[in-house]
Amino acid sequence: MKKNIIILFFLPPFLLKAQYGKEVEAIGSQQLFVFLGSLPPSNGTNLQKMKVEILGCAWESYQTGETVFYILNRSELMITRFTSEGLFHQYSLHSYNNQNGNIDFYLITDSWTAMAAKSCMLIGGATQLITNTVIEVLPSGLVEIAPLNIRPVQTSDHDGNMATPDGNYKLSVNGKIRIIEVRVDAINWPDYVFQEGYDVGMLKGLESYIKTNKRLPEMPSAKEIEANGLGVGEMLKLQQKKIEELTLHLIEKDKQLQNEASMTRSSKYKIKELKNGYLELELLVKQEKVESINWPDYVSKEGYNVGALKDWKVILTLINICREYRPLKQSKAWNRTGRDEQPLW
Repeated sequence: MKKNIIILFFLPPFLLKAQYGKEVEAIGSQQLFVFLGSLPPSNGTNLQKMKVEILGCAWESYQTGETVFYILNRSELMITRFTSEGLFHQYSLHSYNNQNGNIDFYLITDSWTAMAAKSCMLIGGATQLITNTVIEVLPSGLVEIAPLNIRPVQTSDHDGNMATPDGNYKLSVNGKIRIIEVRVDAINWPDYVFQEGYDVGMLKGLESYIKTNKRLPEMPSAKEIEANGLGVGEMLKLQQKKIEELTLHLIEKDKQLQNEASMTRSSKYKIKELKNGYLELELLVKQEKVESINWPDYVSKEGYNVGALKDWKVILTLINICREYRPLKQSKAWNRTGRDEQPLW
């Protein structure tokens, strides 16, 4: 029983050694070559594939991530790379044509490299673990295959961000994404549009800009979107700003329409008063037998547009008659209309 316990106690380090076959430590700028294995020449029938796993990267304690290379050479040499929670800049993968016609693969250290590497190969029927060796000088007769096209499929950093190969983005997906919700952080949200004194501009100027540029002010052009893509956060802010500016324009137009409607109602009331007053005055003139020069009988004819009066002599004639017969406003002829309000004039 004690022997079993002792064996189990010392077994984990050996299992770790088996999991990662070769530890590599390069001091300073020391360059070491780690042999990973060989694949046969490219053809359309071979099925050999190689998998290379590297734990760590540099001497720093936080460099504990893992990088995996998948290599095959069926119709052409194809290499993909997955990196999880680590970096891979302290070493690089290289391939060489050897004298036997096969392709040898090596990891080459850069500076202060600290890693453990292992590789295995599918050769048909069984998976073969490869004995990884570390040398300081490459064997003679090797011809490097360059440039080596390595396709980075996935890279994540210590914070769990899924970085893109060029490092410009934390996540890049060449395809469709289906999700329930996306939350976009934004600053300087355009509430300032509704602040007192904000210059929303004139619609006439906006119309001129649209005719010239074929887009709203501040919005990117179609060519810019096609070339650089669409920044969702920035576009949401721009669209919100334009919505709020449009709301201000609508509010202003509504005020103008309300004023015009009020003026129209007032004009209609005044026109009605003017017409009624004229009819009453006409009655008074007939009863009192008042003679008037150029009396405008045509005003009372059917279809006459009182609102379009342009003959100021007509208006002056009515005003003069009103002044001359103002004392008659309490007479029976005036009161028979049943109106309590005063005439317009």
